[in-house]
Amino acid sequence: MGQMEEANHIYQALGPQGLKNLVHDFYELMHSDPRFQTVLKTHHGIEKDSSKQKLEFFLSGWLGGPQLYLETFGHPRLRMRHQKFEINLMAAQEWLICMDEAAKKSTLSEEQRKSFLEALVPVAQMLINRS
Repeated sequence: MGQMEEANHIYQALGPQGLKNLVHDFYELMHSDPRFQTVLKTHHGIEKDSSKQKLEFFLSGWLGGPQLYLETFGHPRLRMRHQKFEINLMAAQEWLICMDEAAKKSTLSEEQRKSFLEALVPVAQMLINRS
């Protein structure tokens, strides 16, 4: 099974509440763990609850669940929507590490967690817009 095919099964493994918990844990870690200061700075001025909802809705559709982001906000247009934020390599790496830490708290198996993170790497890299 390919990386993205495996990632598509992540939604089924988490379910709606598990995905909500994953996103909650991600934001709690980002705001409380000093290791994630660079990625936290990219969220400066953004209302936390709105940001959490958008990430949850995006991941739902991206992982093969309901297309909540598309239904609510339209096409994700990730690069365009993130262009106003200064995202460098360090911020992208911190985002991935923070997501991995949150995924470790979830009900995902080790194999599912690794597949999930591997599938997220190209997404994080695509969003880098600063040196």
